[in-house]
Amino acid sequence: MRNVDVNIGKACNLRCRFCSNGDPLPEELRWADPAVVEAEVRRRRREGADSIGFLGGEPTLYPHLERVVRAARALGYGRIALCTNGTRLADPALLDRLLEAGVTRVAVSIHSHTRSVEDHITRRPDSFERKVAALRNLVSAERQGRLPDGVSLNTVLHRRNVERLDRFVRFAAGLGVTGVRFNFIRPCRLAEGNPAWVPRFSLVTPSLRRVVRLNESLFRLALNFGDIPYCKYPRSVLADPALRRRYVGEVWDLATEVSVTWRHERKTMSARAARFNWQRRRLEFKSLAPACRACRLRDRCEGVWQKYLDLYGDREFAAGPAFVDACLGRDGDDASPAVRRRADARARRS
Repeated sequence: MRNVDVNIGKACNLRCRFCSNGDPLPEELRWADPAVVEAEVRRRRREGADSIGFLGGEPTLYPHLERVVRAARALGYGRIALCTNGTRLADPALLDRLLEAGVTRVAVSIHSHTRSVEDHITRRPDSFERKVAALRNLVSAERQGRLPDGVSLNTVLHRRNVERLDRFVRFAAGLGVTGVRFNFIRPCRLAEGNPAWVPRFSLVTPSLRRVVRLNESLFRLALNFGDIPYCKYPRSVLADPALRRRYVGEVWDLATEVSVTWRHERKTMSARAARFNWQRRRLEFKSLAPACRACRLRDRCEGVWQKYLDLYGDREFAAGPAFVDACLGRDGDDASPAVRRRADARARRS
């Protein structure tokens, strides 16, 4: 499956305290011309994409969303996804229209299983209530066969939930959600240099161990993690090829091209900024710690957000222990193409 994500603008009805979009400039709050979006959808389909996602900002605010979803369906995209904060999908009528237009999958951003924390993060006092209502609507639609590619949660792993991920998984399962993705917080813009939101990785490993044990024994959700270096995964996950493929998000992810359509309308914006591969672009914001040079997994691991290293330094990172040999050589190469390219470039320089 070849996936493309189309960003249609940064306007949003929430102001999450660690949003990687930061505080958008006025020009970034203008929505993309629907004709530009449709042209990009056609272009990407000609290039071979058969899966598409619409994101922002908050895509359900886009006045032409149903139109561009219908265009994608007419072009033959088999998987049409929304990445949304979910608050507007508490309205069943809006959800019905989007499903009728052709949406087949919805990922909802929710970052706590408790009302007080979620509403504090979003700075909107009813956001948790509305997200839960939306998730109930979405799960119902999935069970009726109206959302064939399912509903999942897209959750930032941050300081206020890192030690409670097991409770979050119980919350998700209780709602009937079958997919959860935890992405380690990107310490940029609003979260840059802020230890109140950016946890140390020393807190991550024990929490991941509890979550994996819980999920394997009880729920068996489609659950995985992103932006966590290999050395911070539980030993049990790294040593088992099946668990590694199940829980290490960079192994599991679809290769994704990104089109930022509102940028296409700015004459001074470079083509590189308007279209890029997310797996390759993400590596530009990550670094390997000095200890990584001695690690057997360095050619598979994406490393750490550079701004995390700017905040906390690199002393908590160490080359993988001897058991990493069990990860190598017997189960094929599960590094992403982007990481392999970085490793090849490093080898050519050395």
